[in-house]
Amino acid sequence: MRSKSSQGFSPLQRGTARRALLALLFAVAACRKPEALTAAKAEEIIKPFQFRAEPIYAEVPQKVWWNAKYPKDDFDEKSLKTFHNLEAAGLITITDISKDGTTSYVAKATAKGFPLLGTAPSMRGPAYRGRIAVKTYDGIRNFIRHPNEPTVGHAELIWHYDQPTALYPMFETKKNKELNKPYASLVAFYWKDGEWRFDVTVRKTEATE
Repeated sequence: MRSKSSQGFSPLQRGTARRALLALLFAVAACRKPEALTAAKAEEIIKPFQFRAEPIYAEVPQKVWWNAKYPKDDFDEKSLKTFHNLEAAGLITITDISKDGTTSYVAKATAKGFPLLGTAPSMRGPAYRGRIAVKTYDGIRNFIRHPNEPTVGHAELIWHYDQPTALYPMFETKKNKELNKPYASLVAFYWKDGEWRFDVTVRKTEATE
């Protein structure tokens, strides 16, 4: 009969040993010192996470209204213009439901508009949502490495709106979505737990020169 020490490891012991080995490998990776962060490295870090063309949408409330207590504002006016644009294209019908001193219009998607106008919640109630363009990434610029931490830095991720759809000029309610104008997201890069990471600290701002 073989001694207990010569019978090999049990499945439980093998599982424990495997976990210990993985923990050791992770610890070694975490302790590995990376090269200093550069603009090229920052570009490499963020590249796999960039969508080449992210769909961009605009919204318009399905109901536009105002009265003496809540006067018509600029967004109401733009919403009404959007209604008329969509109606002229045969995508919605507009119904005047004004009553008791409140001016009110409701839009309803037509059979033609139904495939193009999705619905979404908004601060002003249910809204119609249409794809107006795409967001295309152009890479990073103005990279700055931390003066005392060689694995920390930040940069601007530059992008722009392009490929406008037929809905782009119809949605008067779109805000700050000028075509082919460079915008920027501010991104922080750093090394943590054995790998390069990044955080988007500001989603959208004007791109600096």
